[in-house]
Amino acid sequence: MPFPSNENAATPPTIKSRTPLKTPWKKVGPGEPPPMMLQFITHDGRVQSFACSDIREMQKRDAGHVELSIYGMEKYRVAIEGRHLGELFDLLQMGRIKSITELGPRTFDHPEESPAIDKITIETLTGPTM
Repeated sequence: MPFPSNENAATPPTIKSRTPLKTPWKKVGPGEPPPMMLQFITHDGRVQSFACSDIREMQKRDAGHVELSIYGMEKYRVAIEGRHLGELFDLLQMGRIKSITELGPRTFDHPEESPAIDKITIETLTGPTM
């Protein structure tokens, strides 16, 4: 054979061969319209939804804390605490999130590098504007 064979050559891993990290939020699929409602699911099974059009402000303190101000029939502040929430914040700003699920207290079944939501706090605000 005039050329060496590449049959036994090791191939470097590709991006497609990596397993994607599981996220505690559901994104809008490609080609889907933006969602009408944003759903919050707590670890005890409670579900609360808000109209996406009522979200007035978003704040990210760091990669583990995101706050939303929602003005609907009432005024609400939603605090999301966890780790690696930068992608969630970006997707929320673009209106590409359907639901967010609270995982509850940290356990060892999620890798440290994967995003996690430890706590979702939904607070009803009263009185004048924030």
